[in-house]
Amino acid sequence: MDRVALVVGASGQVGRESSRALAARGWSVVGTYRTRPANGLVPLDLLDEAALRRTVRELRPALLVISSALTNVDLCEEEPARAEAMNARAPRVLAEACRDAGGRTFFLSTEYVFDGERGPYGEDDPACPISVYGATKLEGERCVLAAAPGNLCLRTTVVYSFRPGDKNFVMQLRDRLSRGERMRVPADQVSTPTYAPDLGGAVAALADRDASGVLNVVGPDVLGRLDFAVRAAHVLALPENLLERVSTAELGQRARRPLRAGLRSGRLRALGIELRGVEAGLAAFAREAAP
Repeated sequence: MDRVALVVGASGQVGRESSRALAARGWSVVGTYRTRPANGLVPLDLLDEAALRRTVRELRPALLVISSALTNVDLCEEEPARAEAMNARAPRVLAEACRDAGGRTFFLSTEYVFDGERGPYGEDDPACPISVYGATKLEGERCVLAAAPGNLCLRTTVVYSFRPGDKNFVMQLRDRLSRGERMRVPADQVSTPTYAPDLGGAVAALADRDASGVLNVVGPDVLGRLDFAVRAAHVLALPENLLERVSTAELGQRARRPLRAGLRSGRLRALGIELRGVEAGLAAFAREAAP
């Protein structure tokens, strides 16, 4: 019998790449969408708990990947109840339903569970979120891990890939600079950029490994957001002089951002999985973007 994987949020970049990688490893993949329909995907609203339980009960997946969330960090500050429902309560419902169906749950999480004072962070460092988004994702982690001992929370950050219409950082940079528009980039944020196809591949590889708990799944390079932007502009042959150096405070965003953040990926490498660094990831992005 085919192994069934249910990918919640398969129209987003992480869900899309996870679906592809799982299918390549022989999984029978069912993907869902909430606001962005795509061929072969089925609709599923994270706020409809009855639908969440029914979908899992009917499919009985061996693996459930939760990559859908309310990821607009500033909107989470404005609508904390909605953020809690989508980022914590829905994952709990899904993970419990998957457990009851005999399956295992992977939950995509974030470096925003940390305050950004002492990064990069390992899996055992104490979480200390400074935003509603980070707090609700941390609660989602706790709910998923409490549902079953074999579940896995995958923390990642600054995920990018080529897909027209997406709003990941490198796509925004490419779109704006190619139109001759200036782009303000914070010079005081440090993180670990992660190429989405590699992240999806890691999700699929971990599905065949005995890993549980919390695991950082990120690229190996720790660098500033401005440095990352400069490298991306260079690789994509875009005008670097359109990048405007600013502080995070100057951006006037509602939610606080972790500044000295990023995640350490030694445990992932110990499992035999390593994601590409920034230069290789951006080169792959450029090949995808080439006409």
